[in-house]
Amino acid sequence: MRVVRHQAGDEFDFGGAEVRVLAPKAADLAARRNDESLVMKLAYGKTSALLEGDAENRSERQIADEQPEANLLKVAHHGSATSTIPLLLDRVHPRFTVISVGARHTYGHPREEVLARLGKAHVLTYRTDLEGAVTFVLDGKRYAWSSSGGSPLISISAVSSLPGA
Repeated sequence: MRVVRHQAGDEFDFGGAEVRVLAPKAADLAARRNDESLVMKLAYGKTSALLEGDAENRSERQIADEQPEANLLKVAHHGSATSTIPLLLDRVHPRFTVISVGARHTYGHPREEVLARLGKAHVLTYRTDLEGAVTFVLDGKRYAWSSSGGSPLISISAVSSLPGA
């Protein structure tokens, strides 16, 4: 298997989706381990997602300047207090977020202050500790999502507003 290393500035096509790597920058590769995490923006038609690994506030400040707008945000670092900074949330302006975190996380993730920031931004948030595996499908026109915790498959147009919004 061939391993390809990516860093900020790389762009490539993946199954018809346009992928832009926003982090890490080459200078960050010797920084804090979490700031070495790969952060990618995927765009497919009118749908988009920003996928953060364990990026923390330093990386997120840099990412905020890289036109990170996306409808779906995978919250960084399991919802740690050191990530999902207000500036990034404002620039991404997501409609949906997913927090990947285990039940009864020993570090207390996701942190209450992160959940409060997401609530203040009026973002529909899914958590794997509550919903089980969460699946989002972006087909270029619509978003569809479901969870192993019992949420049925829900689909919404990429250009429509959320119910109740």
